[in-house]
Formats: sequence, C-alpha cells, structure tokens
Amino acid sequence: MLLWLIKKLKAKNLEEHVEKIRILALLFGVVIFGTIAFYYFERGSIEELNMGDALYWVVVTITTVGYGDVTPKTVGGRIIFVLVALGGIGTIAYVLEQLIAFSTKKQIKVLFGSGAVKMKRHTIIVGWNAKAEEAIKELRHADEEFLVVGSELDHAALNAEEIHHISGDPTKSETLNRSNIKEAKTLMISLENDSETIMIALAVREQNPNINIIATCEAREHVDMMRGAGINHIISYAEISGRLLAHAVTEPVVVAFIVDATTSVKGFDMKQIKIESKTKLSDMTLSENEKAIALYRSGRFILDFAADAMLEEGDYLVVIASTS
Repeated sequence: MLLWLIKKLKAKNLEEHVEKIRILALLFGVVIFGTIAFYYFERGSIEELNMGDALYWVVVTITTVGYGDVTPKTVGGRIIFVLVALGGIGTIAYVLEQLIAFSTKKQIKVLFGSGAVKMKRHTIIVGWNAKAEEAIKELRHADEEFLVVGSELDHAALNAEEIHHISGDPTKSETLNRSNIKEAKTLMISLENDSETIMIALAVREQNPNINIIATCEAREHVDMMRGAGINHIISYAEISGRLLAHAVTEPVVVAFIVDATTSVKGFDMKQIKIESKTKLSDMTLSENEKAIALYRSGRFILDFAADAMLEEGDYLVVIASTS
C-alpha cells in the first residue's frame, strides 16, 4: 500500500499533494484537539459524556451552528470553546479559500492547456489548423474522444469549441505524459512541416510502441522516411490532390462521389467492419441503409464477391451507408 501511494505521489505534482495534505491536517488537527480537550475537561461535569458527544460539540461549534444542547461547564472547557470557536472558524474559512483556489487553478490550467488529462483510448491531434478542424468534425460525429496538442494553439478558439487541449512541445516527454500518451489509441499529426512530423512520430513511438500513428505528408519524397519513423498511415496531399484534380477534368462525378464519401457528417459515408471470426457474408447483420461494396483481405481489395461469400477472421468489409 505504501509503495502504491509513493508511486502515485511521484506520478503527480508532489508539491500540490503536500499542500492539500497540509490543509486537511490542519482541519483534522483542530477537530481532534477540540474533541480530546473538551472530553478531558467536561467528562466529570456533563453526565454520560463520551467521545462521540465531544466530536459532535466540536463540529457544531466550528461550523457556527451552535445548537446549545451540549455546553461547557468548567473553566477549562470554556477556554477550549474559545480556542475551538476562533481557531475552528478561521480554519474552515482557510480550507474553503484553499479549495476554491485549487478549483480556480485547475480551471485556469484547462483554459490555457497547462494541465493534464486522464483520457483512455483517445485520439491525440497534433496541430491546430483547417485539417485538424475537419478531422475533429468527423471524430465528433463518430463519438470518439480526442484532444489537441501543440506549442502554438489558439486557446480562445479551442475553448469556444469546447475542445480539450494541451499546450506544449509534442516531442517532449512532459507534454506527452500530460496528454496520457501511454493510454492513447491514435496519434494524428496534421502539420505542414514533414521534419516536425517525423520528430514527433519518433518521440511518440518511443513512449507508446503500440499506438496507431496517422500523418499528412507535404512532400512525396518524405513518405519513406515517415514509414521509417513508425507512421502507420501516411496521407500524401501532393498525390491525392493531384489525382483528384485530374479526375475532376475527365470524371467530375467520380470526384464528387469521393468527396462525399470521405465525410460522415452529411450525404453518405464509408466505414469498415472487422471480421472477428469465420462467417458468411449473408450472415452479417447490416442495416437497411448499409451495403457491402468491397472486401479487404491480405493487403488487397476484392470487389467481385458473392452474397454468400465466406469471410475469414481478420478480413475487413468496406460498407457504404447513407447518413441521412
């Protein structure tokens, strides 16, 4: 138990814990002193007085309730009454003041991103820009927990959108620990500097070897370096935007379909279903607005499959669904 307590204290701000313990110790000290002293002086003058009665008297005294059903009869008891009344009321006021200060300090930390989060299985988004904003719309639609991390954040805009955020250098362990990186599910890097993206990916991979890292790539020649840095999914804007531009000339309807399919907020959406055990496609339960359009197996897509096709464990079914 002691080792567990020491570990918890080391994991958090020790100074803050000591301050809280000091405040509580002061309050309990007044209560314990008053209870013992009142019992000592008044046990002979008040019939059937016990420690419970003495504690009750201290509580009603320092909270200024003062029912008057238990009153000191001796000189010593009256002196204790004065000490408890003055010291206890002052202590209560001090405790309330400190609790309000702690609460205010915590709120300030939240507003300016200097605190920490206890999220689990969440997505960490590095960078605050138009790409991150679009990603957040999709994550919110999917009811995913997320937070934004960065050294230069627009706190006012993030607070207005009620978005959790951590201010700090995402390559530093201190910032990553405040983001609870070891419990995070996904890291999304939406920066415009590929070098920064690679550095962040390396730092995060060291902290959480199992995290799924997704990043944008501005320069096509950096894709291999990003793979080497442990980034699982790389979105190359040069390639994607170039292809869409070309298709928009010859096949604009296809481009409209792709754009619509990449948002779950309106129109229709594409999603994946992981196959956990061997089963037939006809036995899969899909809603009326869902339709299987592709099967992903062993790194390739299969478009031609029968309605009773056998699905293997580890396969993915690509489904298109209406969001209206």
